[in-house]
Amino acid sequence: MKVFKELTIVTPNKPGKLAQALRTLANAGVNLIAIDSSSGYDLNMVRIVTSDSATARKALEKIGYNVAESTVLGLTVSDKPGQLARIASLFSKAQVNIEYMYASAVAYDQPALVVVHAGDAAAAEKVLRAAKFV
Repeated sequence: MKVFKELTIVTPNKPGKLAQALRTLANAGVNLIAIDSSSGYDLNMVRIVTSDSATARKALEKIGYNVAESTVLGLTVSDKPGQLARIASLFSKAQVNIEYMYASAVAYDQPALVVVHAGDAAAAEKVLRAAKFV
């Protein structure tokens, strides 16, 4: 488990806007670790976890984006049935709310990185450490 700073921007839902933001990060030497991009009609909410959140934030602000920052947990999860259910159950028992999550895997049957945004990140981290989910 690793604690990350997640950056969120809202882009117009038009061709080239996401590419512009991602190209800006690449040009700044920032590597993407995880991304979630969700459309809501005219707008696109883009959540990113990067190798360097401070540099990413500056680069995105330089091209005019308002950047929100939050704390998320990155979990390496094996590709087995019930892994996400286990995480959700641990949080449920501790009354920690999962506000959202997204995942990325290298390939089918390989471990995945699951990014979890909990209502109380410190409590979520404590629950996972107590369950030896690290």
